[in-house]
Amino acid sequence: MMRSFWILSLVLGGILFGQELAPLEEAFEEPVELILPSWTEDDLGALASGELVPGSSLLGEIALRMLNSDNEDPIELDPEVRNLPDEEPMTEEWSTRIQEQFLKPYFHEMPRSFLTDPQHLLTTQEFRDREGFLNYHARDTDIDLYVYLFDALQEIPPTESIGSVVRSHIDQDKPVAVVFYFLGKPEKSQLAFSEKVTESVSRAEREKVLRMAIEEALEKSDPSSQLGSFSIQLSIRLYWLEKVVAREGGGGSAVSPFVFPETRATEEEEMGLWAKLKERPGIFYSVIILTVALIAVVLGYLGRKIAEKRRVYVFPDAEGNLLLEAPHAPGVGGVISFSSITVPPSSQKSDVPDYLQKM
Repeated sequence: MMRSFWILSLVLGGILFGQELAPLEEAFEEPVELILPSWTEDDLGALASGELVPGSSLLGEIALRMLNSDNEDPIELDPEVRNLPDEEPMTEEWSTRIQEQFLKPYFHEMPRSFLTDPQHLLTTQEFRDREGFLNYHARDTDIDLYVYLFDALQEIPPTESIGSVVRSHIDQDKPVAVVFYFLGKPEKSQLAFSEKVTESVSRAEREKVLRMAIEEALEKSDPSSQLGSFSIQLSIRLYWLEKVVAREGGGGSAVSPFVFPETRATEEEEMGLWAKLKERPGIFYSVIILTVALIAVVLGYLGRKIAEKRRVYVFPDAEGNLLLEAPHAPGVGGVISFSSITVPPSSQKSDVPDYLQKM
């Protein structure tokens, strides 16, 4: 029986193995011929005589002629190649100059909106966000803010200036602020005001407005985020300047002393801090979790203290053992008393003199 089993197993295995080999045999019925380059008799003869040098075609026509000749002089460059002028290294002058087509919208015409960007330095969405904020500032503040965007490496032409833009295109009877902002380098920013503001606010305070806006922008690394922080901080400071301008009324030449309140945070500053915190989800949620945990711990501690103060201990009446089974038998008795029902018994122990020590 065992022998028949092994024979049957061998037969089935051979059948299955033959079926697996069948596709492989069909695949190798038509072998693929690889066509490789071959040497002709003429090439072999030229190679043997030295007329053919392998790889000489890669050296160029001049090098090939020099190789086939007996001349051992060094190879000289073609005169047209040798006399080419040396290329001067590229400088950054091209990026510091503002093209002629952009001079008119920057310096020679009225601003069409609160944000001027003829070179399209911002993307469409970034431009809409910044322009929307400036429109919001104009609705809530009397001092309008006009921002001109330049590239970080660009320089204002010598014949132009921010002062000339303010004098030529800004109404001097209205409180207006104009900023030349260099995208990526907020420290190069320039700020100028109309006469209605300069008559009421000292130059030191006007410079302080720009300095604080630049410091706020330098805390960010992205150029677009820097512009956003710069605009928000400048808007907050212009809000305080607006109060001074309104109080002075723009009249008189005397400039009243004005100092920005540093100790009291405004509502705009608080909203700015909250917005900054929301920009970092990790820190934002960590602060919320820690705050909730701290409140829970404090509430738990207070609840425990209140519960301990309200705890009441009940002491049952203890009956002593009878002496000689007599209810009124003589003996030594002890009295246990407690002074408070809110204090644990272990805390109400008092030392009693031991009168038996003298016996």
